[in-house]
Amino acid sequence: MTLTDLLFPRGVFMPRLLFTALPVALMSLCAGAADALMLNPPVIVNPVDTLIARHVEARGGSERLRAIQSLQRKGHLVIPGMGMRLELSEWQARGCHYRQDVTLQGLTAIEATDGRDGWQVSPFEGRKDAAHLSEDEIKDLILKSDFEFPFVNYKTKGHHVTLGAREDIDGTPADALNVHLADGNEATYWIDPDTHMVIRALIRETVRGAEDVTEIDYGEYQQVGGVWMPMTEEIGGKGSDPARRQKLVFESALVNPAVAATLYAFPTTAPAAGSHP
Repeated sequence: MTLTDLLFPRGVFMPRLLFTALPVALMSLCAGAADALMLNPPVIVNPVDTLIARHVEARGGSERLRAIQSLQRKGHLVIPGMGMRLELSEWQARGCHYRQDVTLQGLTAIEATDGRDGWQVSPFEGRKDAAHLSEDEIKDLILKSDFEFPFVNYKTKGHHVTLGAREDIDGTPADALNVHLADGNEATYWIDPDTHMVIRALIRETVRGAEDVTEIDYGEYQQVGGVWMPMTEEIGGKGSDPARRQKLVFESALVNPAVAATLYAFPTTAPAAGSHP
């Protein structure tokens, strides 16, 4: 059955003029619709970008987040089985700068990178002189330097992000973002659908040829410089017992602190014991 048969059944009289003009009108209508689609193409919503946008807005908005160039947090580190608290200081800055100092009884362990070189001081292991880190270890510190989380502005950072399946995270049905990092490592971040904050991360890195998997739970968010920042981090293996995890507890935070230009650079001389920038 043709279109003409449907529109004009047999036996129904139709003037020749109308019969001739109708196909032309239909063609004009279709052409107009095609032109409208070209001028106003349908908007394709990327669920990954939507989820990230909600997260950024919930944290304080992109403008406030961009205004933060560096973040300093101070608190203490709890190591399972030690029964003591270690003094903790951490600096994160744009440009892949990171440093963490852990102090106990006058001795300070340091891990740091300026985005190119990485180094550490390990006095608790009897090594008080600064030593260079491997490329794999530097990658880990660079990831830690990103206080935005790597999925924010991921295209600019060279990462690729896909949407993962929603999973139950300690009773919360959280949305997952799978981040394929520019350095070749992988990370997954779970976001609370109510607060839009990151509550867990699973980091999969290759260190000395072997896969290293670390799970981090974030909590106790506080506003710092108008942006919500996590003030606790519980770190352990995937699915590990919370009682056996290291816990970083930050009691204070400061955005854009004044720091020495050499804070992240490999030291020319060993730092004084217990000294802080």
